[in-house]
Amino acid sequence: MAQKKKKKKLNIKRLIVFLLFIYLIVYSVQRIINEPIKNIIITGNYYVSDVDIIERANIKNYPPIVKLNINEIKKKILENPLISEVQVKRNLHFQLIIKVKELKVICLDRANNVLLLEDGSKIPNNNEYVGIPTLINYTKEDVLKKFLNEMGNLDYGIISGISEIEYAPSMSNDEKVVDETRFLLKMNDGNSVYINIYKLNNLKYYQKIYASLQDKQGILHLDSGSYLEEVK
Repeated sequence: MAQKKKKKKLNIKRLIVFLLFIYLIVYSVQRIINEPIKNIIITGNYYVSDVDIIERANIKNYPPIVKLNINEIKKKILENPLISEVQVKRNLHFQLIIKVKELKVICLDRANNVLLLEDGSKIPNNNEYVGIPTLINYTKEDVLKKFLNEMGNLDYGIISGISEIEYAPSMSNDEKVVDETRFLLKMNDGNSVYINIYKLNNLKYYQKIYASLQDKQGILHLDSGSYLEEVK
């Protein structure tokens, strides 16, 4: 005689627990996907404002961080001509970390009313940036590019301490060019500095040199030697 198969009873409690588990997983995933940016941390910018970067990246409304297109954000931020590099990262705290590298604004070319950057590129002068020295005369293109490159190695504080830049090649008694890479820098403290491209790094020590002058005013010659020509 064939045995009757026993019907398995549906375990309601287990089913409810299983369904609840699935619901919690789905809910948690959706919550994570739709979780907005909690903080935007921006570093490396000096001239470019946080607001400019946030608006360019189109994240001012703090959209869901998981849904962000990181490559698209980088592309938009790099549209600013002052930004040469950008890194964008997310972390588990729902923070968006943006690290940029700027090209330094070296000076305003007064003749053409453009801003000159450390890589030799030019951008329109919109009168947005302050504390920038002014190049007051024509400079040979190759010399100017080298000058801008070397100035880019200096801190913002040193650059902003210069009010005017004049291209001033040194001449011999018979009017021949001795040093075509020389410039005259007028400082905000009232002194002037003669310096050439190859010794621009010495400007890093200008504050120490100035302190040693004991309030004397004059023209500091750093292009050849290091001495002060007092102006009475």
